Amino acid sequence: MSELKIECINTNMYGMNSYIVSADDEAMIIDAAQLNNYDIYKKILEGKKLVKVIYTHGHFDHISGADDIRKLHPDTPHCVHNLDYDFFKDGSLNVSAYLGSILQCQSPEIQFNDGDTFKLKDIEFKVIHTPGHTRGGVCYYTKGHLFCGDTIFAYGIGRTDFPTGDFAQLEKSIQDKVFALDDDTLIYPGHDIYGVKLSQRKKMGVF
Repeated sequence: MSELKIECINTNMYGMNSYIVSADDEAMIIDAAQLNNYDIYKKILEGKKLVKVIYTHGHFDHISGADDIRKLHPDTPHCVHNLDYDFFKDGSLNVSAYLGSILQCQSPEIQFNDGDTFKLKDIEFKVIHTPGHTRGGVCYYTKGHLFCGDTIFAYGIGRTDFPTGDFAQLEKSIQDKVFALDDDTLIYPGHDIYGVKLSQRKKMGVF
């Protein structure tokens, strides 16, 4: 079994955690952040093939580096849940329009559905649809690790007052899907600190 290596980049304007996950000579980016200096990505990816760029949801801070990553890796497919596919072209959905500067990115090549699986080398990841923060929000799970985007943070949950957000839906996603995972699972959110055990987070409840 390949060894999973996880590195977090958090140098963008909105404090979004972008992860580079690698196994042997393959790597993928989870949520492509817009950075002033993409040498950060280049250095971590040196000697590795970038096989996927995957998104936990379609808000602008999580997709803002998509087109810049494409310039560096034009043959790498980008992937998002099918219900957030339209966010890449719609500034109202991805919330950039509310900040006065509409972000539009090239649409992803692959649309995920709940329960889909894919591999990084021999390590399998599962797509867990966790709507509530956005209608197509997902978590990516591999044994011992959950990349949860803005579904749940170490000390809170994602906002539900943006377009397609729904608090009751998010609460259900967390209770039924996130809290159902093994207590030793480490969570890697889209903001906030990462690597907290799910057992610690569950003590707080959904909030």
